[in-house]
Amino acid sequence: MTKRSLSFAGIFIIYILFVFMSAASGASIEPALPAGAVSSPAISQSVRAGDISMGYTVIGEGYPLVLITGYSATMDMWDPLLIKNLSSHYKVILFDNRGMGRTSASARPFSVELFVEDTVGLMDALKIKKAHILGWSMGTFIAMELALKHPDRVDKLVLYAGACGWKGGDVIKASPDVIGDLTDLSGTGEERSKRLVNILFPKKWLQDHPGFLDGLPRPQTPPSMDSIRRQDQAMGTWPGVCDRLAGISQPALFITGTEDVVIPPANSLLMASRIPSSWLIRLPGGHSNMYQYPATFARCILDFLGAEKE
Repeated sequence: MTKRSLSFAGIFIIYILFVFMSAASGASIEPALPAGAVSSPAISQSVRAGDISMGYTVIGEGYPLVLITGYSATMDMWDPLLIKNLSSHYKVILFDNRGMGRTSASARPFSVELFVEDTVGLMDALKIKKAHILGWSMGTFIAMELALKHPDRVDKLVLYAGACGWKGGDVIKASPDVIGDLTDLSGTGEERSKRLVNILFPKKWLQDHPGFLDGLPRPQTPPSMDSIRRQDQAMGTWPGVCDRLAGISQPALFITGTEDVVIPPANSLLMASRIPSSWLIRLPGGHSNMYQYPATFARCILDFLGAEKE
């Protein structure tokens, strides 16, 4: 894995490493779900889409809201309280990207553009003509390309912890210190875990919420390292959309953490300034503030999706 992707992708591999390192050190990793959260996972199904079988879950009823996960993440890793709140108003479709979790892969080279076609293929298989789209970190890359390549399939966009690319003068990158900590594999497993978690979440917030990490959701199907490497390569060949943002005609909501040191919040401000119909919400917290403030996070999304279009 390269410093390029670690400094800019969704960093969910860091969380996965944290889970496995905690297990190696004997720490408990069974999640204790927040009060009011979904207590048991929805039934996962699979459907053929193009050259792969895609694992997905549908929760709730109503207008479809498709959620696209980030780099190395699986659909199990969405915050359960967030999903509960969203699915009380919409039909929420969760799925695993190509090669991740319960979705298969083929010999085709991974690319962001291919991930877009996978998403469209899933929508076709589920007979979803149009939907709201929520992208998370790398999922924002897929969501924006989807809006540009298939505008008739996208109603509103929610782009969480994202950016318009990983390189170029328009992109605000993580600091050298953060990149150094992300790629530093020295020390014991416990030391590495602490270093990584302190990048994902503000240190003060973690101190004020002891035991919080025990409640984080974890992947039910461990991700394939080969697929993670292929995702990394996909992002490495992606040209980004920084010079195409004005072509996104759908209303877009950007959500970013004011203390996000992995993908600095200035990236969301940049993108919001270039999309004609956009909202920008800066919430407290870091790159993983969805887990810190799931109820507030959901309320922001529901207000945006429920608002009349201009």
